[in-house]
Amino acid sequence: MKLINERIRNSKLKEKIMSVEEASNLIKDSMVVATSGFTPAGYPKAVPLALAKRVEKSKEKLQITLLAGASVGEELDGALTEVGIITRRYPYQSNKVLRDNINSGEIAYADIHLRHFAQQVRYGFFGEIDLAIIEAIAIDEEGNIIPSTSVSASPAFIDKAKAIIVEINNSQPLKLEGIHDIYQPQDPPNRYPIPLIKPEDRIGTSYIPTDPSKIKAIVITDIKDQANLLAPIDENSKKIAGHIVNFFKKEVKNKRLPPNLLPIQSGVGSTANAVLAGLLDSPFENPNFFLRLFRILCLI
Repeated sequence: MKLINERIRNSKLKEKIMSVEEASNLIKDSMVVATSGFTPAGYPKAVPLALAKRVEKSKEKLQITLLAGASVGEELDGALTEVGIITRRYPYQSNKVLRDNINSGEIAYADIHLRHFAQQVRYGFFGEIDLAIIEAIAIDEEGNIIPSTSVSASPAFIDKAKAIIVEINNSQPLKLEGIHDIYQPQDPPNRYPIPLIKPEDRIGTSYIPTDPSKIKAIVITDIKDQANLLAPIDENSKKIAGHIVNFFKKEVKNKRLPPNLLPIQSGVGSTANAVLAGLLDSPFENPNFFLRLFRILCLI
């Protein structure tokens, strides 16, 4: 009971806890379903697996349009594709079974720039969002959702969805609370500059603002992310890191850069990891970093 109280802090919403099978019954044919998840982390797992099992057993006709922040794991894209549930998928995927069905024309698909996707959802380009399925570490006292290992387009999904299923994932530590900085910019033509000046600035909230009346089901799960492993740092990437560090040294020597460099923006991957590792052994101290992936998760 203590664990439930820590994870679901709104007493009324505890009444929404149900089995994964019951929650999967909220998904109906022809729905537009949007889920959390990004490359692939923080995506719902229990409800999609239960839905796939239900359709496989009952042989019922059930097809949905699936929206997700980016690529998600086998328990979602793979499981639903294998039983023929997905009829349309946006905006990005990396699952082989799904990709094969897209290439054969069985599933409609459009590859959309991730930076534009949440705004397009808010504009209504994909129709009404019937249901959002969001993985979270907790729900706060006001009913707001505290996401797990991704944010991505979840704020837009939660805002636009008619109903929400929350998967509370106990395998994700509560220490993640506070890591997120949720900020949704105004849509054009009313957009203002994003008030972010330094990497350590906080401009939003640690939770996704949520109308608790839209939460129709809460499922407790402990299925871990099946995240992709990055390639180890090899000799080539180390050489690249060395060249970049030497370039920075020359720029500092010629006073075109300050001793702690200008703010650095890093992506992800073995080469980016090698460059960051190379900076550990460099003479530069106290540089500022913008981690591109995490800022995208917060700002779209």
